[in-house]
Amino acid sequence: MLGLVGGPAASAGPDAGAAGPAPAKIVMKSNGKRLFFTGADEVVAGQRLKIVNTIKPRAHGPHTFSLASESVIPGNRKEVNRCFAPGKICRRIALAHKVDFDTGATRLPVVKAGKFGWDRMFSNDAKGDSWFTIKLGATFSQKVTAKPGTSLSYFCAIHPEMQGKIDVVE
Repeated sequence: MLGLVGGPAASAGPDAGAAGPAPAKIVMKSNGKRLFFTGADEVVAGQRLKIVNTIKPRAHGPHTFSLASESVIPGNRKEVNRCFAPGKICRRIALAHKVDFDTGATRLPVVKAGKFGWDRMFSNDAKGDSWFTIKLGATFSQKVTAKPGTSLSYFCAIHPEMQGKIDVVE
């Protein structure tokens, strides 16, 4: 797998300190070698969605929280193993984050493709929204601007077996 370095110690969107209801939360976790996301299954349109990294980078490296259509997210071991091949989704996300493939450094920790907030999914022909982290305890929070009725599929482009889905409700 690609090892990325760099990025902010912790990032927060402009509305991270805004008053209002508590954000919905998704946490990056590990259980030994098993890496996974846990947290909210749904979020109210307009509510903040906070992503928290609780995985030690020395043990597993960096992570992304990347929105992507289900059709491009790897569904089996063979697809996971090929995810960084030219034209595949993990490579497309790495390029969107402006990864230097020689050094592993990333120059763009937050990729915003649609409206401000979580709303756009990577597909075979479109860039989506994504956040890159390498620091234990790093968080990123921004509003969900996708319309109610939308299901946002997400995964870690560096560890494509880490996957989840959150439904946007009224």
